[in-house]
Parts: sequence; C-alpha cells; structure tokens
Amino acid sequence: MKKTLVLFFLLAAVVAPLRSAIVTSPSSGVVNVGQSLGMYVTCGMGSSCTLYWGDGSSVSGIDSQFTGSFTHFHIYRNPGAYQMRFHRSYGGTPTCPLDEYRTITVLENRTLTLDPALPAVGQTVTFSAGNFITPTDLAWDFGDGTRLSDQGSVVTHAYARAGAYTLRVYDWNGNLKTTPVSTTVNVVIPVRQIVYTPELPRVDQEVLFQAANFRIAAIDWNFGDGTLLANVSPAVAHRFQNPGTFTVSAIEHGYTNIAPATRAITILPDNRSLSLSSPEVRVNEELTVTAVNFRGPLVQWDFGDGSTATAPVPVAARPGAFPGPLIMTHSYARAGNYKITARDENGASAKTFAAAVRVLGISDSVALEIAEITLDNGKYYQVVPRNSKAVRAQLKMKMRGTGIVSGYWIVDGQPSYFFNETAYQGQVKTIPTPEVPGLPTFDPGMHTITLQLTRPALDMAVFPTLRYFVLPYENIIALLGPNDGAVLKEDEAASFSWERALGGSRYQIAFSGSLFPLLRADADLAWHECPDQTRYAPDAETWRAIGRDRWTYWQVRAVDSAGAVVAESGIREMKVIVPGARISIRRISDMDGRDIAAGPGEVASRADWLLVHGTLTYPAAAEYLVLRVYAGGELVDQLLFRDVRQGEERAFETSVANPAGGSRVAFEVLKSSSPSVLVGYEELRLRRE
Repeated sequence: MKKTLVLFFLLAAVVAPLRSAIVTSPSSGVVNVGQSLGMYVTCGMGSSCTLYWGDGSSVSGIDSQFTGSFTHFHIYRNPGAYQMRFHRSYGGTPTCPLDEYRTITVLENRTLTLDPALPAVGQTVTFSAGNFITPTDLAWDFGDGTRLSDQGSVVTHAYARAGAYTLRVYDWNGNLKTTPVSTTVNVVIPVRQIVYTPELPRVDQEVLFQAANFRIAAIDWNFGDGTLLANVSPAVAHRFQNPGTFTVSAIEHGYTNIAPATRAITILPDNRSLSLSSPEVRVNEELTVTAVNFRGPLVQWDFGDGSTATAPVPVAARPGAFPGPLIMTHSYARAGNYKITARDENGASAKTFAAAVRVLGISDSVALEIAEITLDNGKYYQVVPRNSKAVRAQLKMKMRGTGIVSGYWIVDGQPSYFFNETAYQGQVKTIPTPEVPGLPTFDPGMHTITLQLTRPALDMAVFPTLRYFVLPYENIIALLGPNDGAVLKEDEAASFSWERALGGSRYQIAFSGSLFPLLRADADLAWHECPDQTRYAPDAETWRAIGRDRWTYWQVRAVDSAGAVVAESGIREMKVIVPGARISIRRISDMDGRDIAAGPGEVASRADWLLVHGTLTYPAAAEYLVLRVYAGGELVDQLLFRDVRQGEERAFETSVANPAGGSRVAFEVLKSSSPSVLVGYEELRLRRE
C-alpha cells in the first residue's frame, strides 16, 4: 500500500500540465512599425512547433523548450493589433495546451511634414518623411497625378492648381502589402502682393518693386509720395526723396471693380555724407575726401577749383566735374574757401553732397604739450537716459606755438565729428563735441568715444576710450546722496536717497566693486529692496560687505507692480574708509584775518577767498602723512607732515576759493606707503552770500 501511493504520486507529477508563456522584447508587446520584436517560450515539451506572428507570416519546425534567449525576431510593416500564436504539435495525448497566445500592438510612428505648411499654387514645397523603415527607398504619391519612386526621405514638389491633395508615402518603394503614411496638403491661390528690395531703403536709393501674382502684366502704380505710373510693367524702380513711411499701391490697369494691393514702406534718412581728413589745409597740402556710405563704385566729383582728372569711363559731367572712386586725394594751389561737391552712382543720384574746405596760406606749426579727454562729468564713463541731450565729450589741451589744430571724434568706431581750431601759445583750449548733432543716445547699450588728432601729426598722441551707457528708458532716477565720489567713514553708515521715477512701484539698490557688472546688468548682481521708496539705509551685513579703501559703484532702479524695470539711475562712486586720522576745522577767516561764523560742516560768506585753519591727529606714529585739499573736485592744495608722533596734533591752514555757486571742499589724509592708503576724510560746504 505504501509503495502504491508513491508510484501514483510519481505518475501524477509526470502527466500534470506544465505552465508556459510567450516572452517578448519589448516585454509590453508594443512596438512601432519597422521595429524588431523578439520572442521565446519559457517552457514546453515536444517539437515541430510553429510560431504564427499574426500578420500572415510564420516560423515552423522550432523547439518550444528554450532557455530565455531571444532567437526569433520579426518586423511588422503595418500598424494594428496582431494575435501571435505558438502552436505545439504532439503525438498522442498532449501534456500541454496546444496553443499559446500573445497580443502584439504595432504603432504608427512614421511622420510626414511639409514646409511651408500652407503652400500656394506654384510654390516649391519641401516634404520630409520621418522614422520610415526604408528611408532611402520610398515611393511618393503627391495626389495630383505625380508619383516618384526610389526616393529618399526629403523631396520637393510644386502644385499647379489650388485644392486639397492626399499625399501618400510608401516604404519598400511602394510595396502594396504595406500601409502608406498619408496627409492632406491644402494648396491655396497666391495672394496679390507687392514686394520690394532692398529691405531697408534710404532716401534717394533705388527701390525695385514687383507686383506679384497679379492677373495681367499692365499695372497702375501709386508710390504714396505723389508719383504715379500708369499701364507699366509689374517690375518698376523708384527713388524716394524724403524719409518717412509711404503706402505703395498697385492695381491691374483697367480693373475698377477690385481693390488695389498695398504695401507700406519705410524710407530711412539719407546717411551719405562727405568726410574730409581736415576742414582746413595749407596750400599744396594733400586733402583726403571720402564719400561715406555712397552706393556706387564711382562718384562724380567737383573740388571747386576747376581741376580735372582722367575719367575711368566717359560720362557727361558738369564743367570741372569728373568721375572717381569713393576716396579721393586733392591739393589746392591757392589759399581760399572751396566747396567740394559729389554725386553718387556716377551722377545718376539726384542729390548733391557738399563739404567746405578752407585752404590756409599760413605755415605755422604747433606742438602738443598737454592734452586729455573726458566726458562732461569729468569721468571716463557716464550713464544717461535714452534720447538724452546731456552727454558730451571734451578735449582739453595746451599747445606750444600758434597754428591750426585738427582732428575728429570717433564714436562707436566711426569718425563722426571733425574740428579745426586755431590754438595759441600757452592757451588751455577746450574743444567739445557739438551739441547739434549731439552724441547718439537713441540706441540703448554701451557706446564708445575717443579722439584722433590729424594736426599736429603726432604718432604718440593716443587718447583713451571713453564710454557712455544709454539706458533703455527716457526717464532716469535722480540721485540725491551721497555725492558722486563721496568718501564715507566706516563707523558712519551712509544713507542713500533719490527722487521718485514715473511708473515705479518699488525701488532696489545694488553695490559693486567694479563698474561693468552694473553697466551689463549681470544676472548675479545683488539688488536690495528699499522699503522706504526714496531712501535706503544698509543693514550691518550689507554695510560690512562693501569693500574698504577702494571704490564701490552703486545704482538704483525702479520696478513696476509686475516686477519689470521701468527706470534706472546713473552710477555713482563711493569709497568706505577706516578713518584713523581725525581732521578738525578750528577756524575760518577771510584773507584779511576776519573770522567767519561756520555751522556744522557749512560756511556762508561774501568773501571771494577763505582761509581754513585746522588740525590733524593720527592715533599712531607715521613717517609721512599727506593732506590733500579738493575744491569743486579739483586738487587745490597738498600738505606734507613728516615724523608724526602717536596722538600728536598737527596744525595746518589752506586757502580756497568761494565761487558764486558755492562748492564742496574735501580734505583727504593719506598715509604714505606703497600704495598710499586713505586714512582720514572731512568735508566743508561753502555757500556764497
């Protein structure tokens, strides 16, 4: 009985059905058209098995007992749902199910795109086929009777008529057993339109117009400037003689029941001009004249002295006029005033450009002794609002000898303002940039300006490049304090103040140890919120973060309720010092010795000059201390103290002017070392009664 039970158990273990399954790669059984699908069966018994992929293809004579290796692969060429079946053929009674099933989902990921998406009749369209199985062996059917075979994945085609066309693209070069990818191409009738070149024409520049897609080739034109042309070609040329925006219209000649096509065109101001190497030259001195921004390779020149030149090509010219290149050199045999004229495009231009030159009979030579250029704020940089008229550059120079000094300002790399001035021996002469036209401020961003002297010709006279930054706003925040260039004491935290700006809801302030992060509005610049809209008192952490004994730059900006910046201030400099030295103003008098009453840091007097008496104390021993006195930003006195003992009080006196508009007197103490360190500062404001 015991043995019989064991035998029955073993027999049951043999004949029990075995569990099996179809395993696919990818395991989800979801693939794209053209993607390879792998398969194996986890277990099974017997042989002569057949795998049916579900799309009419199969694999027979395979063993169903695999070990997990994907050895059978298949590619579906059409999208859809397929029933994969693994069929086992056993002799006798099967010990496993006859069939194993698996549903395979095949997705369509092939794409068709066209450019442009809405083509017009006759317009070339670029078609692109993506993710196709045989991308170099495609058949294209454009739906209008045109078919292409053996093509790649990018083709072009133009439709001759308007309508909706079904585009079909086949893999395997049009195998009818495969499903094509299709899309609808909507072809529209082209719109009548006016096109022109160049894109940004200027005054007196030839503009070529084309009436495109019109019904007939006889067109009536109206250029919007009073010029009309009737029954002419669809392609015409026209020159506008004034800047502005004009509406150009065109209509088929004789058609009164349709609206004309219109197109707005903006004509920019004329930017052509004559540039002289110098507005004044000596007799027999070579003058260079440049036709700036002229549009043709030849210019018809007239130098006003009756001179002629050999013409490169025969032209009909005025007496004394001749064709030449864009850059000409000329010299005059006699002194006098001459008018140089030039006509562009070898005289075809309707506009004449003129420049005046003065020919001098003198031969005095001058030599440059001292020269410097600054912006009108006395610095090498300035921040101004858009369209501002408040920025100018100036040259200050002192010459040896009497004669003509010539040169030109270079703005944004382009020669812009020429000058020709008489300089006298020992004179300090100031030559500013003209007020009209002023420096360009309509383009926001950084602009540069420098200077080039042409007389006297000095190879060593190299001037620095000044920079002014134009804000993208026409309003600017007026800063109140501290003053530009202020020196602040470390133990006296400053208060920053300004005026409100139009549109500002809240205000922010930023500090930087360098100028350019503020000019560039660097993203990592820290902007501090100002709860009091017109004043900011830095907290202890912000005050400590500001560098000591070096220049710090600061700026204020206004933002609206949406957080957009609507205005900015200029950029000011300040220096925070660890004072050490103490400056005490003990007495102020006029030059006759009469005392003048003074309030805290302020003096009011009618005197032209004031005498300031004070003391200097330093908490340590110093071999040298230097006291510099500035009035109105100019250094007016410098006092040297030797062998200063610790805590010793040293007296000084200095005289300063008291101008009608008042001024600020600054006292700076420098400890002489390498480099010098600013260790003391005091201010005194003068007011003329």
